[in-house]
Amino acid sequence: MPPRARCPRCQRPSLRCYCAQLPSPALQNHWPVTILQHPQESRHALGTARIAQLGLGDCTLLVGDTETLQAEVAGQVAEKSIALIYPGTASQPLSVLREQPPQRLLFIDATWRKSRRLLLESAWFAAQPRYHLESPPPSRYRIRKEPHSDALSTLEAIVHALGFVEDDENKYTPLLRIMDSLIDEQIREMGLETFAKNYQ
Repeated sequence: MPPRARCPRCQRPSLRCYCAQLPSPALQNHWPVTILQHPQESRHALGTARIAQLGLGDCTLLVGDTETLQAEVAGQVAEKSIALIYPGTASQPLSVLREQPPQRLLFIDATWRKSRRLLLESAWFAAQPRYHLESPPPSRYRIRKEPHSDALSTLEAIVHALGFVEDDENKYTPLLRIMDSLIDEQIREMGLETFAKNYQ
């Protein structure tokens, strides 16, 4: 049986392409975004990082191991212009960034275990200024079990961070509606009974 054709843009099966839902033109973010993606995440059927890459005017998606990602980021921007959005005891509240000029926001697209490993393996990434979302809303990612209640998908973190630093909480929500539609599709496929048993 031949493989199903995929959309060259969103990489989804052609019959499930979401490109028509993407904002046109792309949403112009004043704070540039770079997503550091673990290779395994790039193979997930419902990867939210690509929605951000396609829906934002200034968003770079980098895929690779720790050494590769560090080299690419270090080659693109000066260290002082990077803000890593990642919670933890070493992070500062996102409100601190509002007092500074726009800089490149870094997000890690990986499981929590793999994202922590990236920071452990790279002293360079670990040394970057780190910030966290303050009182984030509940996650809309209904088909993933997170380690704690305020954990967000990569797309949600990007949308809420940009909305906060740019003081426009509604500007990027169209991207979340695309994620909602993909999650609804996944739930329909697995069936409500399976969804209720495993995720509710």
